[in-house]
Amino acid sequence: MSEYPIISTGLGKLTPGLWTRLMRMLQDYETKKTASQSNQPGTKKPYFLAKITASTAIGGTSNRYNYTWTEVVLDNASGFDVRTDGLTGTTALNICEMSNTATDVGPGVAVDADDYPDEFDMMAIGKAGDGGSIEVVVMMYHVKDADGNLRAVFSMANAHDGSCS
Repeated sequence: MSEYPIISTGLGKLTPGLWTRLMRMLQDYETKKTASQSNQPGTKKPYFLAKITASTAIGGTSNRYNYTWTEVVLDNASGFDVRTDGLTGTTALNICEMSNTATDVGPGVAVDADDYPDEFDMMAIGKAGDGGSIEVVVMMYHVKDADGNLRAVFSMANAHDGSCS
């Protein structure tokens, strides 16, 4: 908090303790704003558009992934451009996957059910059963985890793909 001024004597109800609290609130707001809010024109909110560019399975779990992403903006032709000096990351979580197991995946598919095709699998966002991929654009959010760290999250139901017999 060294860049924020400290006072040693108060003025009426503006005590040194109140001043310290105000400076902590300002610091928290400014830190949150720069780390979690997009500078996309027309928005000043803790969400932004992001393109999913890769995925990596989370070890020790089933059907859950960390996603690599980059911030994008709408272009003038109904598409997206990578945002100059935009945000990027490698550990976004799909909150729809958070409760996935080896047998049940969100938002509610029993992948071990008798009528689930044997050759099918739940796909990471942007992946296809034939090995193809597409860079899906999602609404990304920053939320604090239990330790107070900002984490990138989004929510999207996963596709299921494979070969049909």
